[in-house]
Amino acid sequence: MRKRIYKFICTICSISILLSSITVDHTALADEPVGKMSAVYGYVLNDYIATYGAVTTSETNSALYDENGGTISPTGVVYGDVVNFDDNENPYLVIYITEGIYNTASCHIWKYNEQTEAAERIAILEKEYDSIDRNKMGEFNLGWNDEKRYITYKEYVDHNVVNAEYYTVIDGDALMYVNNPKDVYEAGIMDFNAYYFHPGVDVSNYNQTLNNFFDDLKNAAADSVTYEDIAERLTPEDEARVEAVLSKAVSYENFDISDYDSMDKYQAALREPTNSDRFYLISNMYNLGDEIYYVRFSTDKSYYNYALLRRSDSVENGYQILKVSTDCIPLADRELKQLKEEYSRNTLLYKKAKGYLKLQKKVKEPSGAPEVTKAPKILIDKIIDSRMRIPSACIGGGIAIALLTILWVCLYGSDE
Repeated sequence: MRKRIYKFICTICSISILLSSITVDHTALADEPVGKMSAVYGYVLNDYIATYGAVTTSETNSALYDENGGTISPTGVVYGDVVNFDDNENPYLVIYITEGIYNTASCHIWKYNEQTEAAERIAILEKEYDSIDRNKMGEFNLGWNDEKRYITYKEYVDHNVVNAEYYTVIDGDALMYVNNPKDVYEAGIMDFNAYYFHPGVDVSNYNQTLNNFFDDLKNAAADSVTYEDIAERLTPEDEARVEAVLSKAVSYENFDISDYDSMDKYQAALREPTNSDRFYLISNMYNLGDEIYYVRFSTDKSYYNYALLRRSDSVENGYQILKVSTDCIPLADRELKQLKEEYSRNTLLYKKAKGYLKLQKKVKEPSGAPEVTKAPKILIDKIIDSRMRIPSACIGGGIAIALLTILWVCLYGSDE
């Protein structure tokens, strides 16, 4: 009899503890900062390009100079990169630019603050090139050795080094070396004087090197999304509805329902297109919950575009337009979670559609294909109010403790 009671109580204890754990630990896997960091760095780089433009040459390894031998004053972003100076979890953004209005060449260093989820500029290494004569040359480089990464600046007179400065970043602070490090390899980024400017990196084809780096930041942000991509599982009918909505959404260059405080203003804005792009193809579609969907799509002019839609029976084609951004930086996973919570509370949202979006079954992998080890994320509506999680956990824990006490009494008490 005691053994039966023991087995029964053990089973109840296990179930109770399991339910208690599930109630508390309800969140999904934590998003790594790389996605949001890449998006934030992308916004910073985009601002630089919008402000200064990009330095470009007609051919690889070309230089900028005045044909009559006069002084020059180029302006633009030369190069950008993400550099892990101090083996930090979040590396730093470095941007090399030249500013004609100030006759300076410089390297700007930014760090990602994980607490504020924002970028902070921590240093500007700046040199005036209008005071550098013809027989002298200034040069910015990106350096490295087995220990660290460096930003270096050197000056040459008749091709001989007369000055060398080494900079690095430690714990978010940019520092200059008093005693320069040894055995440092260097890649030239730009060399210059008052009459000559030579990019050390390939800036031909409208600075394709910079474009590639920008695309890398965009792709890192896009790839951080952990929601299941359902674009390939839409039924033909639902795909046609989404495409119809996106064909309208693409006419807005930058639209956000949060900018309006009344339904009349929101609907009036929808009647005023601001963009001439044409919809081309759905790239990805993700269900964020509460019938809010994040859709990435391409147009005839840009691959990077997105829209946030609300599935509703109260609007034409079944989807309400919440936010649209064209030729932009894709949203990172962490941004999507924040936006979903914000939009769920917006008073201008239409009532969500009844039921759920019907999806086609997943296509089975062909025989011999590598086995997928990562379980897909399942989106479900929350049935238990979030305020009940802590009380439920406490009740479950209390039941478990009480049952364990009874078990101890049964095991160590007398047979009588």
